[in-house]
Amino acid sequence: MSNKRPSPLLADIGLVTVTIFWGSTFILSKMVLEEVPLVIYLSIRLNLAAIMLTLYAFRFRNEFTLRTLYHGIIMGVFLFLSYLFQMWGIQYTSASKAGFITGLNVVFVPLFSILFFGDRPRRSSLIGVFIATIGLYFLSGGDFLALSKGDWLVFVCAVTVTFHVIYTGKFAPKNNIYLLTAVQLIVTGLMSLTLLPFESEKLPAIDITILILLFYLALFGTVYTFLMQTAMQRFTTATRTALVFSLEPVFAAFFAFLIAGEILTSSAWFGGFFIICGMLIAEIRWEKIFNR
Repeated sequence: MSNKRPSPLLADIGLVTVTIFWGSTFILSKMVLEEVPLVIYLSIRLNLAAIMLTLYAFRFRNEFTLRTLYHGIIMGVFLFLSYLFQMWGIQYTSASKAGFITGLNVVFVPLFSILFFGDRPRRSSLIGVFIATIGLYFLSGGDFLALSKGDWLVFVCAVTVTFHVIYTGKFAPKNNIYLLTAVQLIVTGLMSLTLLPFESEKLPAIDITILILLFYLALFGTVYTFLMQTAMQRFTTATRTALVFSLEPVFAAFFAFLIAGEILTSSAWFGGFFIICGMLIAEIRWEKIFNR
């Protein structure tokens, strides 16, 4: 990454590319998981990403501390759980719905910060949670019991992502971000390897298309997005970042339609719209906007 300070507009564009790559990973992961068992998929993707980012982060080795290791392990555990439940769930639901449900973490962050870390609640956060819950209701077709096994697994993913985001906010300012991220990915890779003995399926013959997708998911869906988010989010506001990241489920639905022809029902689209509205309302500090 260049040391030159980018303009807020360029920073926003960089963050948009993050949401584009994140959005594409839902349907591409679903395609790979049709050919590769879950645990083997996670082991390949996460360890490949860990190796790539560790090679990059090695240049900052003189800044490595035990605190970085400790913080990275905590964040890595939640990051692995988010990958595990998202990829597990996406096998049983559509990529589009998985994108919208995962996006609920934007709403959960302020709520969990209140419940578990004693932060003072903002009215906008509570309103955002309420609106996003309405969205989830419509996404389920008007019946929470109609949510599939995959939907609930992805919902657990959204919860684990929430804790990962909160701890990132607490730990990132205290560490070299590249070393911290490398430790996280190493932890996710090692945790995925511990599950291999429990994987009953054998690694099938993988064709070139699947290999290319695995490389894309490791490099662009994991390494690039971590580095770009880290580099660009420092040069824009939290409000602008929240606005940009609300695009992730939209891109997830777009790529699911473009690549696999997935089409959400009108009720699901309505629910997705409410979820995005809840995400925006929960994150935006309206008082700062109107007091300018």
